[in-house]
Amino acid sequence: AAPSADELARRERQRAAQAEARRRQASGAPTKKERKKRKKQPDAAAPSPKRAAAPAPKQGSEGAAKWRQKEFKGKGRNEFRKARDPELEEEAKGRTQHDVVIVPIFWRNRPGEEDAVVGEGERIKRLLAQAKLDVWVDRTHKKSPGQKLAFWEAVGVGWRIELGPDDVRGKRCVVSKAGSDGFASAVKVRDVSSVRRGDVLRALRDRLGLAKVPALDEDPALDAEHDKEADAALRKWREAARGEEAPRLAATRPKVSLGKKRINVDAKSSSKKITFGGDDDDDDIYAAAGADDDSSGEES
Repeated sequence: AAPSADELARRERQRAAQAEARRRQASGAPTKKERKKRKKQPDAAAPSPKRAAAPAPKQGSEGAAKWRQKEFKGKGRNEFRKARDPELEEEAKGRTQHDVVIVPIFWRNRPGEEDAVVGEGERIKRLLAQAKLDVWVDRTHKKSPGQKLAFWEAVGVGWRIELGPDDVRGKRCVVSKAGSDGFASAVKVRDVSSVRRGDVLRALRDRLGLAKVPALDEDPALDAEHDKEADAALRKWREAARGEEAPRLAATRPKVSLGKKRINVDAKSSSKKITFGGDDDDDDIYAAAGADDDSSGEES
C-alpha cells in the first residue's frame, strides 16, 4: 500500500532534520548530546575546538632521523631543570634573604604530624631569636621539601635547619649549608640537639661558618623551657594519632583484617621488606606487619 500523506510529510521532516544535523556537524557546532549536557549545566564552559593532528615524520630512516634531531636537539635529563631554574629565579626575586631558614618535613595525612613538626620549628626559631638571627620557618604546602631547598638557595639563603618527624621524636635536627652545586652537595651536620640553643649555634658558627652567630653563653633555663614545651607537643601528637586505623597490606589473596590499633609516634619507620608469593599456603604471612612484635604500632 502507498504511504499516506502524513507519513510522507514525516519522512520529509526527518530528511530535513538529518541534513541540518550534518550541516551543524560540519560547521563544528556541539552535538545533541553536548547541547543536552549544557542545558543541565548552564555554567559549563563550551568545549574547545579539536586541534589538528600533528604532522607525522617523513617516512624512511633518513627523514625520521632528521626529524628526531630537529625535535629533540639539546634535550636530555637536565631539560626539566633548565626550564625550572628560570621559574625559581623569577619567584625568588624580591624575597628576603634570611640568615637561616627552617624547613619542616611532614605528611599532612598523618594526624597531628604537621602541628608537631612545624611547632618544633617555631620553637627553634624562638631559641635563636636572642642571637639576633633572621630566621624563617617555611610551612608552605605548594612545594616539596627538595623544591623548598632549591627555592631558598635561589633566594640566596645559605644556611638552613631541616626537621622531620623522626627528628621531633628524638629532639634533634639537621643543620646544613648549601653547596656550590645545589642542595645535593650541601654540607650537613646531623643529630644536633633541637632543645639546646648552644648546640645549634655552635653547629652554625663553628662547623658551617656562619660568622654572624655571636658567642652566647649557655642558658639552661631557656633550654629546659624548650625541652618542656617539646615534651608537651609530643604528648599532644600522641593523642592526635591515637585510634588511627593501621594500614592494610596489599596482597592478591583475601585480606586479613588487622583491626584498629594505636600508632606509636615514637617508633621509627620500619625498613623491613615483606615478600609475597611461593608455595606457602599459610595466610598468616600476609599479616606479617601485625604478627611481629617488633613492628606493632609502627608507622608505614
